[in-house]
Amino acid sequence: MPENEAIRRHLRNSVFLSAASEETIQELSARVECIDAKAGDRIFSKGETGSAIYFVVEGSMRIHDDDIVLTHRGAGEAFGEIGALASLTRTASVTAEIDSQLLKLDKEVLFDTMARRPEAAYSFIEALCHRESALVHDATERAIKAKVTERELAIAQKIQRSFLPDVVPNVPGWKLAGFLQPAREVAGDFYDFFVIPKLGCVGLVIGDVCDKGVGSALFMTLFRSLIRSTSMYRDFVGDDHHSDDVTKILRHSIKLTNEYIATTHGESSMFASVFYGLLIPETGQLCYINAGHEAPLIVGTNGIRTKLEPTGPVIGLFPDIVHEVKIIDMLPNEVLVAYTDGATDAKNSAGEQFSEDNLLALVAEGAPTANAMVHKIVSSLEAFIGEAEQYDDITVIAASRGSME
Repeated sequence: MPENEAIRRHLRNSVFLSAASEETIQELSARVECIDAKAGDRIFSKGETGSAIYFVVEGSMRIHDDDIVLTHRGAGEAFGEIGALASLTRTASVTAEIDSQLLKLDKEVLFDTMARRPEAAYSFIEALCHRESALVHDATERAIKAKVTERELAIAQKIQRSFLPDVVPNVPGWKLAGFLQPAREVAGDFYDFFVIPKLGCVGLVIGDVCDKGVGSALFMTLFRSLIRSTSMYRDFVGDDHHSDDVTKILRHSIKLTNEYIATTHGESSMFASVFYGLLIPETGQLCYINAGHEAPLIVGTNGIRTKLEPTGPVIGLFPDIVHEVKIIDMLPNEVLVAYTDGATDAKNSAGEQFSEDNLLALVAEGAPTANAMVHKIVSSLEAFIGEAEQYDDITVIAASRGSME
């Protein structure tokens, strides 16, 4: 415990009592309570009614809202001043970070002293005004930074949107459709449609980069760009669109994308689940690699015919991974449906998940075209989520051969 002289010195050095007289300091030093707080001790909790101000003699206090740390108070600083002036509830909790020593000045003692010694009240009010001024300044700075960040995120969102196909390829006898709704300003999901003229085939890509936010969004653009560029630059393939050449493109594209991310950005530990299919429109043949992604569905008039299960792991984590290419024929009036886990993991206000079972049942009902299927799924998800905050990015793509109308 600090000696009386040490207590007076700490009170004198506090901004809340800097204008108080020596007599006031002497009186208060005799009426404060000395507290030894062990590391982890809770001084008070959010929601409690305030009744005292605390001065930190030694140690460090963590001011927090649950797990969110708001600020710290160290030796020579004070906290809880509002609770010493009004019976308001605490707006945050305070916990000792290390073994600490505190001085506790109860509200009744402070009010009694102020009533008899006006300079004590003046000192307290002046300190509160300075702190309020600092808070307003900090709030203004944060507001400016938030506005800048908001503008930068809006630009990032616009740029990221430009990476999605602005025009869906017109493929005779086929319909393609896609939808992406980020959970935040920017997304880690992506999808792409593109034509490889040399082979006369159409690329169908959907992917989900791990995590959320800006980091995932940056890698989303990288994954998407690598897959498209490595698919389009193929000097060694011939002019015919045989499945062997399509198979080479798939393997080559996924291999190079995986190698680049795993070796160049290995320390980031970022990866993506990707479904990449190359469709030959004339025959309906679909060659694909499923790199750890949710299994796309092929649905016809009799419901779901098959699921295109993973043919290898996610890409971006480990080099030298080999993915198997598989081939399936899409029949007339069938629809290919692919989605990210944001669809099945979507939550309503009660915290319930939409679930894979519900999605499969919905898809099994069928839809006449790719657009109709995507609209059906998205509408159902929106109705299920309601007013709840979107849990994760939601992406759905579809390709239909002919029409079931």
